[in-house]
Amino acid sequence: MYQVLLVDDEPLILTGIQSMINWEDYDCVIADKASNGKQALEKMEKNMPDIVITDIKMPVMTGIEFMQECRDRGYDTVFILLTNLEEFSLAKSALSLGAADYLVKMEMTQEMMGSSLKRATELCNQKRILTDKISHREFHPKDVKQTATGFFRDVLEKAGNISDEFRKKWEEPIEKMELERLYENGILMWIRPYKERDIFENVSEEDRKEMLDYAQSLMEQFMNRIHSGCCTLVWKRMGILAILPGQNRTEKYYRETGRKICNILEDYFGCQTLVAISAPMEDIWGGSKRALSQIKKIQEFYYYHSDVPVVLTGDMDEHFWEERHARHDTFDISFLKKDLRQALVQQDKEKVNSVFEELSALFTEFHPAREQVVNACANLYYFFLSYVEEDALIKEEMPYPSVVMEILLECFTLEAHTCWLLKFGSWVGNTMENFHSGSKTDKIVEAAKEYVRENYGEKLTLAAIASKIGISQGYLSSVFKKQTGGNLNDYINQIKIEKAKELLEKHEYMMYEISDMLGFENPYYFSKVFKKLTGITPSEYEMHKAAQN
Repeated sequence: MYQVLLVDDEPLILTGIQSMINWEDYDCVIADKASNGKQALEKMEKNMPDIVITDIKMPVMTGIEFMQECRDRGYDTVFILLTNLEEFSLAKSALSLGAADYLVKMEMTQEMMGSSLKRATELCNQKRILTDKISHREFHPKDVKQTATGFFRDVLEKAGNISDEFRKKWEEPIEKMELERLYENGILMWIRPYKERDIFENVSEEDRKEMLDYAQSLMEQFMNRIHSGCCTLVWKRMGILAILPGQNRTEKYYRETGRKICNILEDYFGCQTLVAISAPMEDIWGGSKRALSQIKKIQEFYYYHSDVPVVLTGDMDEHFWEERHARHDTFDISFLKKDLRQALVQQDKEKVNSVFEELSALFTEFHPAREQVVNACANLYYFFLSYVEEDALIKEEMPYPSVVMEILLECFTLEAHTCWLLKFGSWVGNTMENFHSGSKTDKIVEAAKEYVRENYGEKLTLAAIASKIGISQGYLSSVFKKQTGGNLNDYINQIKIEKAKELLEKHEYMMYEISDMLGFENPYYFSKVFKKLTGITPSEYEMHKAAQN
């Protein structure tokens, strides 16, 4: 039986929870009750319950403070939090400390309480299994996780090539913490989130690191709630490796866990995720090398089977590997370059698009290796870059090759590469419509001006105007500056201020009303732009006109 401690400062709540379910149905018994965190802490020392169900807001010591104190003292208790609707942010803080679940008091039902209790008892059972595997209790569980994380990072970075010096470094801590026993038949799980990037979108190393660090924190919290003893690490600046202690789980369990991970990362980041799961590791020394090799094979398999986000080693059929080894050593696209050159010379947008569509069809038909797909896409990019070498406007808009290669190398599926290719083809086609065509650039500038004159009351941006005209914002910016000598944003402000003068001369509107009518972010920014272009503030201009009249 699992011992449960109930903590709440409202006696009616304590009584209601106690009578809500038949506790024995969940292999539980209520060991004690407390009315605040400080009193609960004293009862913890006396009873050491397996599960604590506690309110968040209480006098003397809150539920969060109580939970933090238990963690600081090394108590390995499972927590379920009780909260009100307005305390959701506090509940999230509790989850970050490793709470199994939280329940909203006003919405709580028997089924919800039963479901949370079942989750808590499963976690208790996992902790008992791990405790049985570790006989030494003089160190904190955090020490075990930190040591395991450090070891697996080292051994995986060495790809399993273990030297005598490496063994000497790790043998003592591994023996002390009994890691070989703890992670016997352990599982390696590769969590690879990825988002579709725009064709030339640059993502800084800092942004990528921040996203992965946050994703790792989420995974750490999630794994601690469902799989005690798991350690995680950011791997190769691309994803997260989770090492799960062996507990003889079924394939169904790992698939469900993988789907939950995909849902979490989609909710937080709006991204797709591959969850690749190795076979159980025979040992933590050489077994981790074999598990990592299986993960790499799953990635290759996933490149052409991205419709299934959770893949186990056993999912990869032999036919795939036979096809893979039977692929041609080369993937020649030289004939497409000839077709593309002809289409560019003729400035034929449809022919340009057809070249990129034909290459996309070849990818689908012949399934070349991922490296060959990257090279083919890069080839067409470099071909176009060299073709427009002498056109300053287009060259200015073209991204650096390093950015394009980064995007291509990060594309994780054939679908992602194909999407990039077709977008690039569309961009080339739209750009070539205006290539070496002065009359067309004149039309573009006039179209932009007309749109500004007709929509001056909106919050106009370069991107929005370019989208309406049907060209890229970089090309619009370059053409507008070359043709007029000024920036499009300056022209937008010029038109808005001319309209502002007309409105001020009527003496019918407040400043904030005019600001809003002209699509400025706020009256302060409106006044700032007005003074920059006229030399006086809107109020001064209105007073001057009133005096004239």
